[in-house]
Amino acid sequence: MKLLTLNTHSWQEDNQLQKLDIVAQAIIEQHCDVIALQEVNQHHLSTVISEQTLSNHPVREDNYGYLLQQKLAELGHHYQLTWDFVHQSYDVYQEGLAFLTRLPIIEHQVIDLNDHYDESNWKHRRAVRIKVVYQHREIDFYNCHCGWWNDKESLFTDHLNRITAVLSSRLSFLLGDFNNPSHIRNEGYDYALQCNLYDCYSISESKDTGTTVIKNIDGWQKNTQALRLDYIFSNQKVAVMQHRVIFNDDFYEAVSDHSGIIMDVTIVTE
Repeated sequence: MKLLTLNTHSWQEDNQLQKLDIVAQAIIEQHCDVIALQEVNQHHLSTVISEQTLSNHPVREDNYGYLLQQKLAELGHHYQLTWDFVHQSYDVYQEGLAFLTRLPIIEHQVIDLNDHYDESNWKHRRAVRIKVVYQHREIDFYNCHCGWWNDKESLFTDHLNRITAVLSSRLSFLLGDFNNPSHIRNEGYDYALQCNLYDCYSISESKDTGTTVIKNIDGWQKNTQALRLDYIFSNQKVAVMQHRVIFNDDFYEAVSDHSGIIMDVTIVTE
């Protein structure tokens, strides 16, 4: 099974549609089964689409996830889309989380990660769970975009606790931008491991540096070093064949202020 996660930084990028085409090309060429996208934006005044989509909010015609789904279909590859509104962003955008998958979705759940949820508060966050069927086995995927370790207004520990609280005994993968560097001890990355999650990078047979941010970006304006902020975690130890950074100008052109992660995992089915 091929998994991909990417913080798209959508509609904040130059040449956005050209970069969307690069993402579509990679999804097709790499035979991705499940794609988790963060910062999937749409303009709040755009026209609402007529197609039915798994969502907690109307999906609009310039929704990055919807446009990517349409590009894939145009190229002959059909993926189901989910998109869920998280919060207002950059004044005029509705920011959300999107899944694209060619596997059948049998459950869809939106998880509020803050109390007294306020969609106008950009620090309020949600996660999204889908359950899919892969070769007769049910698997959960969580799309995550968490806060920073030291942000007392919206704590990372609270976010991750609310996600792990709904984990079942089924095989589950948590994909996304976790906003906590892997090299800093006793903070978010270590906390994730203490929550009995496996970092698929660490257990992969083949891997590169794992670096997904190399400069100062939104949310990391003072950053001057390479960071591993984007992860695929699992709740069970799995056979990861390859874990690789994508969209880094080495393996496909850069398309965002984050690079993505693509992973090849062997799923044992009965």
